[in-house]
Amino acid sequence: MLMMAVGACMMLSCSADKGRALPLYAIERTAYEDMLVVEGYTESVNSVNVNCPRDVDGTIIQIVENGTYVEAGDTVCIIEDTNIENNVENWRVDLEGMYAEMEKLKATQRLEYALLEAQVRNNEAETLLADADSLRMIYMSPTDRRIKELQLEKTRIQRTQLMRKLEVTKVVHRTDRMKLEKRIEWGERQLEKELQKQASLVLTAPKAGIAVVARRHRWSDTKWVVGDNIWNGRTVVTLPDFDNMKTMIYAQEAEFKRLHEGDKVTYTFDAMPGNQAWGTIKKLSPVGQARSSSSVKTFEVMASIDSILTPVDPGMSALCRVYLRHVPDTIVVPTISVFDKDSLKVVYVEHKGHFEERQVTLGESSPRSTIIAEGLAVGERIALIKPSEKHRHVK
Repeated sequence: MLMMAVGACMMLSCSADKGRALPLYAIERTAYEDMLVVEGYTESVNSVNVNCPRDVDGTIIQIVENGTYVEAGDTVCIIEDTNIENNVENWRVDLEGMYAEMEKLKATQRLEYALLEAQVRNNEAETLLADADSLRMIYMSPTDRRIKELQLEKTRIQRTQLMRKLEVTKVVHRTDRMKLEKRIEWGERQLEKELQKQASLVLTAPKAGIAVVARRHRWSDTKWVVGDNIWNGRTVVTLPDFDNMKTMIYAQEAEFKRLHEGDKVTYTFDAMPGNQAWGTIKKLSPVGQARSSSSVKTFEVMASIDSILTPVDPGMSALCRVYLRHVPDTIVVPTISVFDKDSLKVVYVEHKGHFEERQVTLGESSPRSTIIAEGLAVGERIALIKPSEKHRHVK
């Protein structure tokens, strides 16, 4: 409104500065509006995201066409991760080796145990023979009887030792098998995890809806395509709720400092001329991020879309006009017409071919326009460019 007034009320004072024309601004009461224009993108408030699985760093080998209607369970993206593929193969090879090792261990243990059992049976036979010979001990000489008794004692000791060794061997065999079984169980769990990761690389729609391919980066307009590297939790496809939309604004630091929660916003859309929407700033991100191509920090601002003439799709660019301040029925001048003099603010009012330097008291101000609380009256005209000294005087 102010710029229209400047255009309509700008006049030329040819007598003021040796024929040099100075633009003038006619004072009138109007509304003061401080407005900031920034860019944003529309998003769904209740969208369902299909994300790249955690701990994945792979390549997109198939992705749904943007805007395709999908049913729940339909494949929307397939990712290839060579690390997962290699891990699956490696664990399969390792497990095959462990299974073979288990069969070899069991065969070795069976042979070892069978040899021990054979020794036990041989000892039992020797014991029976020794017991049979013991019946003739009463007819033996004392020396032969003593020798026979020692042989019987030796046989019993050997039997005890063999039986103990048999029991110890059982425990050792069982322990060795359990150790290998634990290794196999752990390997099977690792293989199962890798197989689950492999299966998770086929991304499916959790519900029916329009599949919108996500942008590679929040600062970029480019969407994911086949061949792109994608990793760890990045959103690949979104299934938006078209009935409930919001706008994400990315403001530079100087713009961000002027924004507040509750500021009113109007939206227009280059892709839909004539369409308009209205909303409110809801959330300001306290942390800025620098884009890869610039060191300037950009801050994320979330704004609602409370009403709209025609529904829009997610990802559509929007021109956002944020209304920072509105004061009705006041005196507003272009900010360029207010000058500094020492610690004072002055304007130059046209008066009989010259310009009167007049101190003014300012109200709300923006880079474009300023409220004059005291010092000007309706109908006066002020210079938009500082006049030369000989064509101005102090009141």
